[in-house]
Amino acid sequence: MASFNIYRSYSSNINISTCVKYVSYITVGGGGGGARPNVGYNFGKTPAGGGYSCAGGTISYGGGPGSFYSGGSGGYGNYRYGQTGRYGGGPWNRAASGYGGTGQGGSGQWRGSSSSYGGGGGGASCCVQYRNSNGAIPGQNVYALVGQGGQQGGSGSCRYGYSGSVYACICTYDAPTPSISANPTAYRLNGTDGNNSRSCLTWTTGGGESTSEVLERMRNGAVVESLGQVNRSGNLTVAPTETSEFRLTTTNPAFSRSSTVTVTVYVPPIITFAVDATDSTIIQGNSTTLRWTVTGDVDTVTIDPGIGGSNLVSFAPISPTVDTLYTLTASGLGGTGSAEVLVIVLAPPTISVSGPINILYNEDIQVTINATNSDGGVSYIAEYLYTDGTNEFKPSVAIPNTIGDEVTVFGHTIPVEYTDYGPFKVRLSFLVDGYGTLEETAAIEIPITIDTTPDAIQIPETDDTFINQEPVVTPDVEVTTDQIVITDIDIPVEIKADYPIQVEIDNANVWQDIREI
Repeated sequence: MASFNIYRSYSSNINISTCVKYVSYITVGGGGGGARPNVGYNFGKTPAGGGYSCAGGTISYGGGPGSFYSGGSGGYGNYRYGQTGRYGGGPWNRAASGYGGTGQGGSGQWRGSSSSYGGGGGGASCCVQYRNSNGAIPGQNVYALVGQGGQQGGSGSCRYGYSGSVYACICTYDAPTPSISANPTAYRLNGTDGNNSRSCLTWTTGGGESTSEVLERMRNGAVVESLGQVNRSGNLTVAPTETSEFRLTTTNPAFSRSSTVTVTVYVPPIITFAVDATDSTIIQGNSTTLRWTVTGDVDTVTIDPGIGGSNLVSFAPISPTVDTLYTLTASGLGGTGSAEVLVIVLAPPTISVSGPINILYNEDIQVTINATNSDGGVSYIAEYLYTDGTNEFKPSVAIPNTIGDEVTVFGHTIPVEYTDYGPFKVRLSFLVDGYGTLEETAAIEIPITIDTTPDAIQIPETDDTFINQEPVVTPDVEVTTDQIVITDIDIPVEIKADYPIQVEIDNANVWQDIREI
């Protein structure tokens, strides 16, 4: 704490320092004038009392004037009263004021029988005004009114009262000097350099007195966390997860001073590494794109195989022909980190099927199958084409033992379901279920030979008619023939003739007209 004194013997302003702590004021009133000579008649001027002085909320009153028979009364003050005026004794025999050498009362007449009494000394008052009270407001101009000495009685120049005064002692705050340090000043997050990601702050405050020490964590110039009030000296272990500035602010009513230290937190690499392909899988011969983003305190990024050094954020097209593991390695002040992406390359499936050129009615179909990269096996769907112009799709059938990178099935039997209408042709559609969603198909078509022509039939002759007789006349007698049995055709066929005839089928006792061709 510093202080300085101000003295005023005349009325003027006192400027209050901006770092004021308190101001002590002492005011001294003016001294009263001494009495004129005591010669029994009026002789010159009448003496007057001293004026009052005031400043900063205190006031002191001046001494009263002297008279022939008594000294002037001492002025009032809350510190000391001024002395009563004295009798004669010479020009320097003055009544003292309540404080210091100012505000003394004027002397009385000192010559022989004409001696009289002097004026009283000025009173003295004092007060203390603390910061922000009127009279001690930083930057305030306080008007100091200084009371003048009282007029002397009679003539001459030795019996006047002295002027009063104002004293001000301005005490000020000293600026505090905070200091803060950290050990260590840098570390890697998550303790990757062995220091458990902590730092010890140590601080002390020197210089002037302080009324508050506050510790705060800063980020980009803004307070992000208050660590509260602390003592003038101390230490604290902190563990910020990002680079932070710690500020110790020491204040008193006049000053606020800060000291800062930065704890640098190196962030380990944070890596996002992926490919565009779903599930990191592509088909052989196709391309995909590697993409990566690396944050943290990283200086270098390397991707193997085949890419090498890279920016922190980038991409690269890739076309691996086999399953490939890509590794991204990032390093810097934050340490070293890595990430991996396995790109799976799927070879497309293939299939080929061979079968007979044709088969006979009621035979099954034998096929040979060759497939590659079969993950789900081989299946087929059969389409039957019938002689009546219709067709039918049979349900899908899985062929056993057809899973593997290389599959060969010799002579697999595909049964055929026969009816009176065939089929006369079977279309087989094969599907191999490859890796992922890959598929491949193959198709074959197997004609079926159906015997619809009976062996030669000998129709008995009709007697008593001519060949190619027109018209044909139904005989008037019962015509009988031998029964004709047809067993050498595969499916039912229509009976047609180039002449109108009737037939009885299977002894049904119903004769039917047949279609004439």
